[in-house]
Amino acid sequence: MRLKLKTAPSVEPVTLDQAKLHLRVDSSDDNTLITALITTARQLAERETKRAFITQTWELHLDRALPEVEIPKPPLQSVDSIKAISTVQSTVDQESAKDQPVLYVASTTGFMAADTIIIDRDGAREEEAVILSVQDGDSLTLTTNLTNAHTAAQADRVEKYALASKARYDVDASENSYGRVKLKSGSTWPTHRRFDSFIISFTCGYGDAAADIPETLKQAVLQLIAHLYENRESIDIPAGVKILLWAFKIMRI
Repeated sequence: MRLKLKTAPSVEPVTLDQAKLHLRVDSSDDNTLITALITTARQLAERETKRAFITQTWELHLDRALPEVEIPKPPLQSVDSIKAISTVQSTVDQESAKDQPVLYVASTTGFMAADTIIIDRDGAREEEAVILSVQDGDSLTLTTNLTNAHTAAQADRVEKYALASKARYDVDASENSYGRVKLKSGSTWPTHRRFDSFIISFTCGYGDAAADIPETLKQAVLQLIAHLYENRESIDIPAGVKILLWAFKIMRI
């Protein structure tokens, strides 16, 4: 299992002014430092509780799809998509220029018009596109222009994927436990190639604004900011902060 952050929170649980008031700091000399400590404190508190505080989006990468999959970082807001990377793939074998729709590949076998593809460079899936037409054994014409240039030297991999229909699965979103995705009776996941090929995109967190977060968690973040501010080399969470976080910690049974 591998997690990849797609969209970070747009705000933090506490503002710079709130943190400075808690620290009793009046000058602006340490504004940059305190701003960084706010994010660090939130991330440490999230790691300690195994939760997401402010709305954020993640990808969960799996090698194989089970009938039921747990989604980390509660509270789960939504499962946005489930992608299955198929066994159909090829590589770029000629220069395919940016801002044009033709992708030159070593083989077009298995690719068809309307298929969705991912162009993968060194494990980083750079861009997605939909095939408009296939020139057998030569190239794929896409419905949109490429946003990056792709060359044979880079050996970018072209992968075909399918989206799992939301009619195939149920979602259990709980605030105090991992979320779950479960296949409905009689349904199956799309065929995939196994290794790093089953990708669940999800949104999690209490809400978009700091006001959505429980006050106890905000107090824990403020206390942790103060600890980090006074102990510049420390990343430990003090016992008092852990007590505040304890009630929100996700426990596995």
